[in-house]
Amino acid sequence: MSRIVTSKNIKQASRKDVAKAAGVSLTTVTHALNLKPGTRVNSETRDRVKRIANELNYRPSFVGRALVTGKSFNVGLLQPGYEAMFRNFYQHMAYGLVESMGKDDYNLLLVFRDEQKNYLRTISQGRVDGMIVLQSDFGDSHIENVIETNVPTVVLNRTLNLPENEIVGCVSSDHALLIEEAFKDFHRKGCKNIAAFNDQRSCDPNFRLFEAFTCISEGLIKDGVTATTVVPSKERFADQINNLFESGQRWDGIYIDGEEFLLPLIKSAIKFGLKPGRDFEIILSSVEKDLKPADFDFPITIYLQQPEVMGAEAWKMLKAFINQEKTARFVKVPYKKVV
Repeated sequence: MSRIVTSKNIKQASRKDVAKAAGVSLTTVTHALNLKPGTRVNSETRDRVKRIANELNYRPSFVGRALVTGKSFNVGLLQPGYEAMFRNFYQHMAYGLVESMGKDDYNLLLVFRDEQKNYLRTISQGRVDGMIVLQSDFGDSHIENVIETNVPTVVLNRTLNLPENEIVGCVSSDHALLIEEAFKDFHRKGCKNIAAFNDQRSCDPNFRLFEAFTCISEGLIKDGVTATTVVPSKERFADQINNLFESGQRWDGIYIDGEEFLLPLIKSAIKFGLKPGRDFEIILSSVEKDLKPADFDFPITIYLQQPEVMGAEAWKMLKAFINQEKTARFVKVPYKKVV
C-alpha cells in the first residue's frame, strides 16, 4: 500500500540539520540566518549557511526568531481613516509596501487615526518594529505622536521638516522636479503665458506643486514668461472656466493637477474657439496609474505619480532604520512621463 505524502509526515529541517550540513556550530547558523547588528559572521560562511538552509527547505520558527532578534516582524501602516481603504492611490502605495516587505518576511498591520489614538497602543505593546504614516493632509499631530514613541518611522506621501531623530524619514513624490519638467516642456513648445490649475489648499502634495510653480515661474519673468495659478472650484468649475474664457483670458500653456478638471476645461475652450495643440499646450499630472495620452482625442502630455515605487522606497528606508543601518532620510520619487 502506497503512503500518501503530506506536510504532516515530511520531516521539517532544523537548525541542527543546517549546522551539520554546513559544518558549523548551531550559534553560527543562528547568527547567519538572523543577523543582528553587532554579530559577526564571515560573509562566505553566511552565504553558505543560507544556501544550505534553502536546499534543506529550512523554515525558521517564528517564536525562536523573535526571541533571537527581539523583533515582531510586523510594521504598522497608519492611514488617515477607514475611508482610506477606498482610495486607489493609497492602496497602490500599500501594494508597493507589502510586495517589498514580503521578500524580507515582514507583515503589514493596518491601523487608523482616531480620537482615542489607538494606534499608539499598538506601538506601546511592541506589536510593530516600525511605523509608516501615510497621509496627504497638513496636520502634524499624529505624525508627532508616532515619532515621540521613538519607534522607527517613515512618513509617506507627505513632505516633512525632519527632526534630528535618526530613525525618522520621509518619502514623497518629487513635485518640484515635475514642475521643472513641465516648464521645460512648455518652453520647447514656445509657451509664454502659462496657467496652473491646482488647489494648493487641499493637501500637502498640492501645496508643494504650487510652491514649486511659484518659485520657478518667478525666475522666468526675465525671459518674458508669465504664469498664473488658478484655484479650481470643484463645485462649479465649468462656470468658473467659462467666465475666465469669456473675460478674454487666454493661455498658451496649461498645467492641470487632477483629471477631473481636464474635460470641462477642454469643452469650455472649444466653445470659445480654442483648440488644444493649436492654441494651447496642455500638461496633466495624475494619480491614476493607467491614464495615457491615447485615451484622449487631443494632444496632451501626462505625468503620473508612482505609488508602488513610493511604497517600496518607504520599506527600504524603514528596514534600514530597524536594522540600524545608514540610509537617506528623505527620498523623492519622480513622476513618470507617459508616452
